[in-house]
Amino acid sequence: MSFIRGVCKLSKNIRYTGSTHSILNKSVIGTRISKFNSTITTTTTTTTTNNNNNNSSNNNTLASRNYSSTTTSTTNATNQDKITEVPYQFLSLTNEQWELALGKELPKTTKDFFDLTKKNRTTLLRKPAFETIQWLSKMKEQLFYKESPKDYCRVLDGVGGSGKSIALAQATFWAQQQNWLVVYIPNAHTFINNGTLSHFDINPLLFAQNNLTFNFIKQFVEINHAKLKQIKLKTKFKIELTGWESSPNKTLYDLLSSAKFDSASDTFYHFKRELNSVYEFPILVAIDGYNFFHRPSEYGDMYDPASNLGSLPTDRLMAASLFKNIISHQISNGVVIASTTDVIPKREMYKVIPQESIIDVPVFSIYEFKLLINFLVECEYIDRAPNQETIEYYWQLSSGNPRELWKIFRILH
Repeated sequence: MSFIRGVCKLSKNIRYTGSTHSILNKSVIGTRISKFNSTITTTTTTTTTNNNNNNSSNNNTLASRNYSSTTTSTTNATNQDKITEVPYQFLSLTNEQWELALGKELPKTTKDFFDLTKKNRTTLLRKPAFETIQWLSKMKEQLFYKESPKDYCRVLDGVGGSGKSIALAQATFWAQQQNWLVVYIPNAHTFINNGTLSHFDINPLLFAQNNLTFNFIKQFVEINHAKLKQIKLKTKFKIELTGWESSPNKTLYDLLSSAKFDSASDTFYHFKRELNSVYEFPILVAIDGYNFFHRPSEYGDMYDPASNLGSLPTDRLMAASLFKNIISHQISNGVVIASTTDVIPKREMYKVIPQESIIDVPVFSIYEFKLLINFLVECEYIDRAPNQETIEYYWQLSSGNPRELWKIFRILH
């Protein structure tokens, strides 16, 4: 795992400051600096690379790139106090590291990018990811005290292809590296269309989702087994189908590892209740495609002959109902972050999510596009960077949308 760090000016005399130390935690990712030579040239700014070396016994590598600008607005001493800086970084993980932390499920375009660049799983850390991480750090520092709805969640929102899912994955990975217990839902759509439904004894108004919950529990235990063994159960219950009973001496790992297919929904239900009371670790729930929870599911009501497929509210699905309400959730020692999808409308979600809880994910600036081109040259996907005029043409043609930019390179190369 490595970070490639730099500074990028976002607009005249204004830069954004991301908390470098909050991401580059030396105890987590190591401190050995490796040499990395690169030059990016624009019409107004010349960026150069400073190489630093620092010895460490840690096997992880932190590749650092410090970009300097020759523009008057960034070097003028009278304006220095007014300038905030953004540490632009590429987060590079091996396939194994990514899957261990975030699972194997990937959007098609993202998988295509990783497969063709063939340089681990490298993503550009941008302003929305830093804002999310800073908010997580702030909430942890204030012991997750929630004064208003805006303290419960953050939702990454933007046009399709702008990088919402990537920013969510980056913040999720950061939280895992900082020893949070993370419940990561990489695709909320699976919570409203996966597997068959059955009667849910604990609450007859809900439908059990054994296919979904059994597979989710299995992967969650595989990733988090070490933390789960340290979390004692705090509520009293019995899973009727298997006869499994909770006790203060049992752990969350004991509960989840006891799950059987036919009782998976019961186990998942009690897991969420326990999650609300966990104090041993800070808790993060991360949901990609969150607005899927604000549309009807793809099921019909099996008890209503007049019901059609695609009409059953998500509130009637046991698993989906437990994570739908993110503005007044009951997780006492944690918060929720989510990202939206443009596959379906967002208007219903906008009715319940406070505006101050939404983090905008913009399309690429021209500078970010140049950083992407520089990376594609370094990983030998393209032989050399296009000239300035061609770069600006590609950027305008795609409206700066990262997904569309990648499609252009796929067609041309």
